[in-house]
Amino acid sequence: MVEQVRAATRMADSEIPLVVRDLHKSFKDVSVLNGLSLEAHEGDVITLIGASGSGKSTFLRCMNLLEVPDAGDIIVHGEPVAFKQHNKTREPASWKQVERIRSRLAMVFQGFNLWAHMSLIGNVIEAPIHVLGVPRRQARERGMALLERVGLADRADYFPAQLSGGQQQRGAIARALAVDPEVLLFDEPTSALDPELVGDVLAVMRELADEGRTMVVVTHEMDFARDVSSQVIYLHEGRIEEAGAPADVLKKPNSPRLQQFLAPRF
Repeated sequence: MVEQVRAATRMADSEIPLVVRDLHKSFKDVSVLNGLSLEAHEGDVITLIGASGSGKSTFLRCMNLLEVPDAGDIIVHGEPVAFKQHNKTREPASWKQVERIRSRLAMVFQGFNLWAHMSLIGNVIEAPIHVLGVPRRQARERGMALLERVGLADRADYFPAQLSGGQQQRGAIARALAVDPEVLLFDEPTSALDPELVGDVLAVMRELADEGRTMVVVTHEMDFARDVSSQVIYLHEGRIEEAGAPADVLKKPNSPRLQQFLAPRF
């Protein structure tokens, strides 16, 4: 009976782009994540909110192995990430698998993280060519189409230092899309931008949500969370304190801490 339940769980997991179960992470003696779980189904937009230090970014970084969780499972369309113990430290069992997983869970960072020595189109085509083995001509054609989509085709040969913050972030989104990921992970994508540049980036993200892209977003943009999310998760001290539909979590919060967190925003 137990094996039947496990088999059914594996079958269910294979239909879901991203499953995270009981994730734990500590830095030295500080516990940052304390048993976090989520399921991102196809087309979901899951928004993670919470105060600074609540574990949002660490949770996101653990999903694509930029941080290695101390315990817990990460499953991408039925493929579990394999871990091993090395000198009492948990680490991925295969860095080739990590590279593949990162192309399936593409990350857009708060600080853009474009390679300064490459042009914008160079940034966009780097992973398709060197990770996925896409021919350069094909990668460039698709890269230019993606830059056109985010309004940057005329900046393809510019270097990051020649672009505004908003342009760099839209370029970073194009770079993430270039590997055709199953899930897009956004780590506070607008927090480093001047206020007048935020709208352009959010507009691109709204378009991605409208076309059914699966996304997990760490953000302080409550209007985006309210209007675009399928689920909002509020973290406090590395735990999920409240989760549900935006209308419930943002408009009728039960947690006093969440009520206090939202008070200046709504």
